[in-house]
Amino acid sequence: MRFKKMFSVAFVLAAFLMQVFPIHAEEKAEHITAVNGTFIQPWLYTTYSDEQWDKEMQAMEEIGIEYLIMGDVANQLADDSWTVYYPSELDFLEGYYAYNAIDKLMYYCDKYDIKVYLGMGLDCAWNSDIASAEGRAANREYMERCNQITTELYNMYKPLYPDTYYGFYFVTELYNTLYMDTDTGIDAYADALDEMFTTVIDNCTALDPDMPLLLSPYINIFGYGYASINVDRFTEYYTEVLSRIPFRDGDMLCPQDSCGGGGCDPAHLEEWTAAYRNAVDRSNAVRGTQLLLGTNAEMFVSPDASRMNSPHGVSYVGTKTVDDFSHRLEIAAPYVDSLFCFAYPHHYSPYNAMPEFHENFVKYLRTGEIETECPTPPAVVRTETVMAEDAERLQLSFYGMTDNTAVAQTNIYKNGKLYDYLVAGVSVGGNGSNTTQNVWIDYEFDLSNEIAVYEFECIDVCGNVSEKSSYTVSPANVNNGAAEESTPNTAFAVDWNFTAADHLTYTISGDSIRITGFDNTVEHLIIPDTIEGHPVTVIDWYAFENCSKLVSVTLPDTITHISRFAFVHCINLETINMPASLYAIEQYAFHDCPKLTGAALPQNLAIIETRAFSGCRSITELTIPASCTQVGDYAFLDCDALYFVRIEGESTLFGERTLGYTYDNGYQIKSGFVIDADSGTGVQYAIDNSILLQSEMIRGDVNADGTFSIADAVMLQKWLLCAGEITDWSAGDLCEDDRLDVFDLCIMKRELLKSFSSASL
Repeated sequence: MRFKKMFSVAFVLAAFLMQVFPIHAEEKAEHITAVNGTFIQPWLYTTYSDEQWDKEMQAMEEIGIEYLIMGDVANQLADDSWTVYYPSELDFLEGYYAYNAIDKLMYYCDKYDIKVYLGMGLDCAWNSDIASAEGRAANREYMERCNQITTELYNMYKPLYPDTYYGFYFVTELYNTLYMDTDTGIDAYADALDEMFTTVIDNCTALDPDMPLLLSPYINIFGYGYASINVDRFTEYYTEVLSRIPFRDGDMLCPQDSCGGGGCDPAHLEEWTAAYRNAVDRSNAVRGTQLLLGTNAEMFVSPDASRMNSPHGVSYVGTKTVDDFSHRLEIAAPYVDSLFCFAYPHHYSPYNAMPEFHENFVKYLRTGEIETECPTPPAVVRTETVMAEDAERLQLSFYGMTDNTAVAQTNIYKNGKLYDYLVAGVSVGGNGSNTTQNVWIDYEFDLSNEIAVYEFECIDVCGNVSEKSSYTVSPANVNNGAAEESTPNTAFAVDWNFTAADHLTYTISGDSIRITGFDNTVEHLIIPDTIEGHPVTVIDWYAFENCSKLVSVTLPDTITHISRFAFVHCINLETINMPASLYAIEQYAFHDCPKLTGAALPQNLAIIETRAFSGCRSITELTIPASCTQVGDYAFLDCDALYFVRIEGESTLFGERTLGYTYDNGYQIKSGFVIDADSGTGVQYAIDNSILLQSEMIRGDVNADGTFSIADAVMLQKWLLCAGEITDWSAGDLCEDDRLDVFDLCIMKRELLKSFSSASL
C-alpha cells in the first residue's frame, strides 16, 4: 500500500475560485518602513570630521535608526595582547590603549537622540568548548574581565550620557554547535551558558537593572562539520538554554541572519527565525520574564575561501543589494520585535559606500518599491600588458556599463566559467574609492600562447543582473589600444555547449571516480557512468550541497555510495533515481530536500544512515527493502506527505524516531501514519512507537477510535468540505486507489447502511 493524500472536491472548488479571483503579486504583506538599529565599527568612524558625523547621523535618521551597537571597546588577541578603544585604567588593559572610540560616538548619538549599546570586551581566545571543565574555568576568568570592563565603562559614561548609554552588548558570538544534537550535549551547554550569562547579568543588574543586555549569535547550516543543521534540535537547545539563563524584561536575543557570511540563505531564513521565535516564547513562559527577539540582517557578502585574504590586494567583501537586504528584513519581521543590521554605516552609508545603495533603500522604505531595470554590460574592453607581482601580466579595463542606478559588481567569466568578480570599496573617512572597479588583472593568463574568452556581467545596487558581453584575448591582441571612448568592441555572450562532466568536479580514487562538486548552473543533470575511462562510483561529501537550481538528477548504474551531505539543502530537487548498484545512503544525504517526491529504494540497498531523508516533505511512498540492515536515527523525520511505509525485512535495525515522526516544538507521531510489516523488527518498531500496523487497521476507521461508525463518515465528510481533519488517512481509502475523495465517502456510507440493515435483522 502506498497511500497519498489527494485533492478533495473542496480543494478543486478552491482552485476554481482562485482562478476567478486571483491573488496578485502586488497584494503582498506591508513592506518594512524602518530599521530599528545597526552595529557600527570604530575603525570606520574615527577619522570622521564634525561635518561627516552630522551627515552620517542624519542618514541613519532617514531609515529610522534608534539604536547603535558598538562592540569594539577592548579586544584580546590570540597572543594575549589587547587593543583598547577607550582610556581604561584596568591593570590587564594597561599598555594596550589604541584610541578613544567612544567619546565622539556618545556625543553625536546624544545629539541625535540615538541609544547606544556598548560592548563588554571580547576575548578572541575564549574557550568555545564551554561544556568542558577546562573551558568553563577559562570562561569564568573571561566573564570576570567582561564585568570589569562593563563596570568601568558604566562609571565613565553613564553619568555623562544617562539617556544615551542605553544597554550592554555581549560580544562573543555563540553558534549552532554539534552539542545540540544530543540531550546530554544540550544539558551540558545549557548549564555552562547559564553560568556565563548569570555572572554577566548579575553585574549588569547591579549597575543598572533598567539597562538591557543584547547578544547576537549566528548559525551555519552550509558545509560546516562542527555545526548542527537540525532545526528541531536547535529549537530544543535554545529553549533549554534560554529557559535557564535569568534574562530580564527587555533583554534581547538578536541573532545574525548569517546570509552575508554564507551560513544561511533567504530560502532557509524563515524556518530558522521561527525556531528562534519558538524558543524565546517557550523560555519566556518558563522564566516569567520577557526576553525580546530581534534580527541582525547581515549587509555584507563574504568571499569564498580562495578570496578571503584578498589575493593580489583586491578586496572581495561585497555589499548585499537592496532587493536582498529588504527581502530578508521582510522575512524576519513577522517573527521579531526589532530589526537590526550589520552594518549600515559601513555598507549603505551614502558617504562611505556607493550612495545609490542608501538612496534606493530609502525609496524602498517609503514606497515599498525597488527598481527593476537591468544594467548593460561593458561595451569596450581594453587589453594591455603590465608589470604586476614581478611579472608581465594581462590587464583588462572595461567601460560602457550603464544603469539607471549604479553598477555595484562585475562578474568575470573565463571560457564559460565564473572566474572572478569586482566590487565597490568603502571610503573610510573620505579616503578610498567607493565606486565600482573596472580594472582587472588575470594573473594566470599565458601571454605567449593562450586564447581565452572573457565574459562580463554587471549587477546593480538593487540586484538587477545584466546580460553578458564577451571579448576574446589571444597573443595577437594583448595590447589592443582600445580607448574608453572608442567604438564598442565586445560581442554577445557565448553559447557554451558544455557536457554534464563540464559541470562536475571529481577525483580519481583507485580505479574509480568520486564526484566531489558541482557548479550549480543547470537544472537537469545526467551523471555519466565513466569519466576518463573510470567508473563513477561515489557521490562524495557535500558534492551537491545547496545546489538550489537542481531539479532532477540521473545517477548511473555504477554508483554504490551517496555520501554524507551529498544533496543536503537541494531545495528544488524533485527527482533522483536510486540505481540497483546502490549500497549505502549516508548521513544527511538528502536532508532538507523538500520537493523530492520519491525515494524508490533499490533491492540491494544495505544502509540508510542518520537523517538521510529528514525534511523531504514531498515523499509519498516508501518501501524499506529486505536487503536493508539498518535505518538510522531521524532518517525520515518531517516527511510530511509520507503516511505509509512498507518494511520487507525481518531484521532491519531502526534508530530513534526513524519513521513516522514530525517536529513542531516537540516530537510526535503523525496522525494516521501506518506501517505495513508482517513480523520482526518492523512490527516491533511500530509497537515501541505506538504506530498503527496495517494488519490491525480497521477499514473505514478514519477517527482511529477502534470502531467503524457514523462518526467516521462525519469526519471524512467534514474533511472533504475543508471543515476538519482526518486522524487515519489510510483507513479511509476504501476504493484502494491511493487517494481520499467522495467515492470513498460513498462506499463508507454504503458499508454503514449494510451494517445497520444486518443489525435490524
